Amino acid sequence: MRKKFIHIGLLVDASRAYGRGICRGVADFAEAQKNWLIIPHERPEISKLTKTGVDGIIAYIPDEKLLNKVVSIGVPTINVHGYAGTGRVTTIGSEHPAIVRLALDFLQRAGFRHLAYCGYPSVYFSDQREKAFRSMAAETTPSHHVYSPRTQRHVTENYYAYEKSSTDGTEGLSSWLKKLPKPVGLLACNDIRGQQVINACRESGIRVPEEVAVIGVDNDEIICRLSFPTLSSIQPDVDKIGHLAAELLSKQLKGKKVALTYRVPPLRIVERQSTDTLVADDPTVVEVARILRERISQGGDVPRICKSMRLSRQNLDKLFVKNLGRTVSGEVTRIRLQVIKSLLLNSDLALKVIANRSGFTSVTYLCRFFKRQTGKTPEEFRDL
Repeated sequence: MRKKFIHIGLLVDASRAYGRGICRGVADFAEAQKNWLIIPHERPEISKLTKTGVDGIIAYIPDEKLLNKVVSIGVPTINVHGYAGTGRVTTIGSEHPAIVRLALDFLQRAGFRHLAYCGYPSVYFSDQREKAFRSMAAETTPSHHVYSPRTQRHVTENYYAYEKSSTDGTEGLSSWLKKLPKPVGLLACNDIRGQQVINACRESGIRVPEEVAVIGVDNDEIICRLSFPTLSSIQPDVDKIGHLAAELLSKQLKGKKVALTYRVPPLRIVERQSTDTLVADDPTVVEVARILRERISQGGDVPRICKSMRLSRQNLDKLFVKNLGRTVSGEVTRIRLQVIKSLLLNSDLALKVIANRSGFTSVTYLCRFFKRQTGKTPEEFRDL
């Protein structure tokens, strides 16, 4: 007799934004399945799971030890950690090279010639991002640096404990940060590491973002807001990872074959205070860019800036092109887009207010500008 319900074991920690997003994606798929019952499990409960207890599993499996436990249950399983292990189960994860490329492109557009990466050695996702960083940064600048602590501890199943214990090495991290050439754009492997970098900078008297601009990964709003200054972060498409995991598991439960590995690219960078800076050799360019940010609600007020700096618009454009590869108008466009994206993602402000704050006289002009720059309407971007 056909079972009335299909029991799905969900072994994903929802205490962080990454896990919550995966759970949302699973829930979105499960809503359309009339016979799915989702059964959340904490990791200590894994040993209690049996083949008769669940029909399929979606799990965050970061190592072989846990993989062995889950595989021994003997039901179709999808690993949403991205760690492929020995290829015994289908794995889905973020596309690490795409995350690194997004960060480096952003930092280089901001003018950074020195780049750095700070991760957790021996942690799978961090090592993958470090590998991509070393390769991509080497293509664009000889000045790229990676944090490599002297002691690299083995990571057990309790990754959060390892993550927390990494604060014990703050002294070594601070020493490394002090030695970096400044200004430097730094990618942290995740938001917790980004917060640790910012804290180490503050304790060492290093200014963020003026000397060290920091980007994290995961866009965990609580962690990002608990950083001072607030942490810019790359938002992975975790909802899609969760939805895809449920979709693939459904296929497996129906006897269909699926591939062993899937990678999902990130959505975007959510900009906050830790990257709110611009790097240029010419102090005039830096000062004008700062004034443009302050006056963006007035459209940048370029004529008044030229008058106060005693520079013609043509000469100012030449300075900007030489230092940044774009004109003053190009910089105004970049700042406007940055302001709009930040307000869309970090507030519930109406479009009329956002238009006013970014220097547009109407919502219509704002929408046309945003669509032209991103290919999406403000509403579509906010709903991503």
